Amino acid sequence: MADPAVQELRDRASKLRVFADHVQELPDRVDNEAAKMDWSGPLTDRVRGEIRTWKTRCGDVAERIRQEADRLEEEANRLARRADNANVPL
Repeated sequence: MADPAVQELRDRASKLRVFADHVQELPDRVDNEAAKMDWSGPLTDRVRGEIRTWKTRCGDVAERIRQEADRLEEEANRLARRADNANVPL
């Protein structure tokens, strides 16, 4: 049976990856809707620029979340290897 701590770390890593995907998708939805609109005016360029900035920031945050998920996965693997080595008969 797998160590509960290892499984917990892997579960958290998986949830973080899903969360990162959601963070990445948020500004895409706004950008897609804005692209469908026929709009113009003095603030149009500013709003579109803010959407692009938001997309960049969300992408950066999503990447950091994925890095944390990778770190948790690596820690889970390290713990699993340590547990396997502890169970090896000498």
